[in-house]
Amino acid sequence: MTTTGKDLLEEFRRQRLAGDPRLTDADKEILRRITTGDLSDEFADSLVSISDADPLLGGGFDPDDD
Repeated sequence: MTTTGKDLLEEFRRQRLAGDPRLTDADKEILRRITTGDLSDEFADSLVSISDADPLLGGGFDPDDD
């Protein structure tokens, strides 16, 4: 059986829409709370503090400036 590029793209799309099989329903609920629910403010604040603390993540470090 030969697989075409179109078949592969369709399989990748199906897998992406199905989600990560390693995540349990409880894991998915936590991720929903972090990104859209009652934990979203804390999550956003933590991203800001991480970005401020790490110039690479914050976009402030340019390796070409050396």
